[in-house]
Amino acid sequence: MTIPSGPHSAGAARLHEIAAGLTRIGLVTRLHRTRIGTDLTATLHPGSYRDVEVIADEDGYTELRYWASLRTPPTAAVAAIAGVLDALIASQSLADRTSPTSRPVAGYDGAVTERAEGSGVAEPQDYLAEQGRAPDETRPRSLDDPRETQVRPDDLQRRLERLPLNHPSSPYRDDGSRKPAPPDLAKYELPLPDESDSPADQELSDQPRTASDCSWDWKGSHLTPEQARAADRGLIHCCQTEGRDAAGNYSEHGLTPAMRRIEAELDHGKLVADTERFALKDPDRYKEKLAERIALQPDENVDALVSRIHDGVRYTFEYDDEHYTDGVYGTESHLEQHGFDLIIRRPRWDGEEYKGINSQWRDSESGLTFEIQFHTHASWEAKQRTHHSYEKLSDPRTSPEEREDLSRFQRHVTATVPIPPGALEIPYYRKESA
Repeated sequence: MTIPSGPHSAGAARLHEIAAGLTRIGLVTRLHRTRIGTDLTATLHPGSYRDVEVIADEDGYTELRYWASLRTPPTAAVAAIAGVLDALIASQSLADRTSPTSRPVAGYDGAVTERAEGSGVAEPQDYLAEQGRAPDETRPRSLDDPRETQVRPDDLQRRLERLPLNHPSSPYRDDGSRKPAPPDLAKYELPLPDESDSPADQELSDQPRTASDCSWDWKGSHLTPEQARAADRGLIHCCQTEGRDAAGNYSEHGLTPAMRRIEAELDHGKLVADTERFALKDPDRYKEKLAERIALQPDENVDALVSRIHDGVRYTFEYDDEHYTDGVYGTESHLEQHGFDLIIRRPRWDGEEYKGINSQWRDSESGLTFEIQFHTHASWEAKQRTHHSYEKLSDPRTSPEEREDLSRFQRHVTATVPIPPGALEIPYYRKESA
């Protein structure tokens, strides 16, 4: 159903009435004139990452968004969503029989999009016929009708066109020019952390190559035979220090057994799943990092550059939000008690494309510098989701247009991560003698 757009259209007048009602119940409400009509946005607690947001347009499409704690039991989340759906179904049924009424709807985690009926505008006869109803029929529509449960592509595009220019889903920039087509986010998202993508999953032309003289090439990076052998020596040092033998078994010695002992001592926090699987950096990623350092410092001794690769061995601890800050300090204390020296702590909880803390530690026995990350459950999940986009951004062959899409994707994911209490007060640290 198309409603004529304009400041005095029936749809716009209806939105003005809704805006007034939402204002009365405490939402900060704004009406926007877009290129094809009027729309409405209303927010509870504006500026908070826990906003309740309502978006509506002249056609009656209404979108509700609500943040829910990740600690909410799944059964409670399902009950909340079911309550919202019951309210929507009831309101739609009543709209077919009576005049519309407004009522607040309980919040939920996610988004529900509905086509609001009973807007006060008479339905044309052909629209009623399309729904299988005679003009005088007033029975509610069946929820099993696929036309009622699916949004047509043209309807979706029309809804996007109506969004205000500053809305993140609007197809237009703030200056009114049209944005480029959105990226396929699925190709930037991986479910596994760090080097889960193996050469076997890549295009043949993009696989790392080691020549007969031991030189190495991958994605535009190059190591001479001497540089590649220096990388291999660094990798052997990492393997020996990490603690597993040639068969992949652990004894009491090594970094990973030490991390497991520290984990058992903690009041809060634990190592992430698959810690042993990802403790060692992939050999080709390690060589890629060395090539980057050589490009930045071509006159530096290659063995010295190898010694500065701090994530050949790496670990991640994760915590509940409410215990995050105490958990980080507690874990650091246990690490120091076990003889590890903190070299650098880099908090990045104020970042737009990454949230968490990265730190570097030195094993006094072997002299190896290794990495530890400190995350909440949500920030660790976001880090995993954006890992592939991070790798693409690190690839010099990535085009500027794709970089813009990748950065937008990372900002989108990172914006969903709540900042745990006290995290912004954790200071940057660098050991003076490092």
